[in-house]
Amino acid sequence: MSSPRLPAAAAALRHGPRLETTRTHSGRLVTRVVTPADALPEQRDDVSASPILSVGDAAATGVKVKGRVTANEFQPRASLFDWETMEASKNPMRGFFTLFWMTMAAYLIGSTYDNWRTTGSLVGTKLGVDMFGRGSELLYSELAMIGSLFGVVVITKAFVMLQPMFIKGWIPPRTVLLVQHVYQTTWFAVCMVWVYNRTAWSWVQSGTFTVHAIAMLMKQHSYMSYNIEMLFKHTSVQRFKVRMDQLAAEIKKTNGDEEVIREYNAEWEICKDKAQAQQIELCKGNTTFPDNVSFLNFLDYLVIPSLVYELEYPRTKRIRKAYLLEKAIGTAGIFVLLYVTVEHFIYPVVADLKNLNFAESLAQLLLPFMVSYLLLFYIIFECICNFCAEITRFADRHFYDDWWNCVTFDEYARKWNKPVHEFLLRHVYLESITTYKLSQRNATLLTFFLSSCLHEVVMIVLAKRVRLYLFGLQMLQLPLIFISRWSKLKSYPRIGNAFFWWSIYTGPPMLAVAYCREMMNAT
Repeated sequence: MSSPRLPAAAAALRHGPRLETTRTHSGRLVTRVVTPADALPEQRDDVSASPILSVGDAAATGVKVKGRVTANEFQPRASLFDWETMEASKNPMRGFFTLFWMTMAAYLIGSTYDNWRTTGSLVGTKLGVDMFGRGSELLYSELAMIGSLFGVVVITKAFVMLQPMFIKGWIPPRTVLLVQHVYQTTWFAVCMVWVYNRTAWSWVQSGTFTVHAIAMLMKQHSYMSYNIEMLFKHTSVQRFKVRMDQLAAEIKKTNGDEEVIREYNAEWEICKDKAQAQQIELCKGNTTFPDNVSFLNFLDYLVIPSLVYELEYPRTKRIRKAYLLEKAIGTAGIFVLLYVTVEHFIYPVVADLKNLNFAESLAQLLLPFMVSYLLLFYIIFECICNFCAEITRFADRHFYDDWWNCVTFDEYARKWNKPVHEFLLRHVYLESITTYKLSQRNATLLTFFLSSCLHEVVMIVLAKRVRLYLFGLQMLQLPLIFISRWSKLKSYPRIGNAFFWWSIYTGPPMLAVAYCREMMNAT
């Protein structure tokens, strides 16, 4: 009796399940585990493929999700303040949107005329000197920093090349994680030491470089963490393949012993099932690990306005040139408004701080800082992020939510800056729960602590001293969050929203006065 032949492991796993995001007939986007037989051009709402459960779905249903824990799935979404979005949804507030920009235009004309009448020039030049003085040094520093980012691709490629050693167990996983964290810490430390010692740079230049370095640190961490996890899964699949091929070879030598054949067959099927379970996340759409580890893929990720790396993102069908022009004009216009606000309404007050008490300086900065706050939000999340998204055809434009309606600070943290929130949620909050077994409260504390530290790093670089004013206000949000969850306070959302706006109104100018007085006293 001849021994049965088992297929090679590679052939058995070639058509295994994978991740796929598709649109149903009703227009609903779903991300599911599918096999090639399920991946049909027309998808039904009642498909048999297994859906990928989000963390919230898993908690609600009691299902234990294995493997990588993810946050919100990327999906095609329009920006809230896009004129096309407001027109399509017939937003009843779109008239106020037009009124706001007409008011800003009148504000710009009035401010420049008043400055021309008093000084003989439309705008001042002090902020311009702060922005562009020694600009070549800042430009070269930025280019050097961007070039250094590709080091993570080299390191990840090296890990992939060393995969045979991982399969044999010669290199433990902890070594990979150690290399990742040592590299990232060293990279960030070099950037911070460099900018801290650029004493000739203005606050604008130092702040721009520091914020950019923090954002790039997040991008590098997400890229390496994601690909290292994929490397571990891919290594596990390769080990199962080796074992499956060993079993297939052993069966040929059994001389028809049915009991041994059954045992080998059973183990082979177990290995196949485990390998398929591991390789599900190694392929998403048309992108497969480790084919994604390339300089071109990383360059695409750098331009995409997301701090969270994925094998594949939802894309639009084409790049709209008119849309790019609209966002470019919007960026230029908002920049002019910001420049005039800072030059004409903030700089004069800061220069006269020695003649003003704390309350007087705070009162004079309240409105200019609020205008700057709103304009800065718009230029970053509505203009620059959407411009980069359009260039890369990145379809998920949900860079912010309706944060202006917030009644608690944890709601504000979720809605104000979605890219950073997504990063902290996935790589800090969820990782601390799943990997380090922290409770939800401790994970929240860790997330706020890390966010507060990064905010304070910016102020340390700008002020060249440690005062922890911003850190203290950031951490003060925690007790306010717990107080806001009190059932009686939830009954009065208008009070919560008023307190939120009062904090936004007073917080930034109060910090500016505190740090500027420190710097003034030091000099």
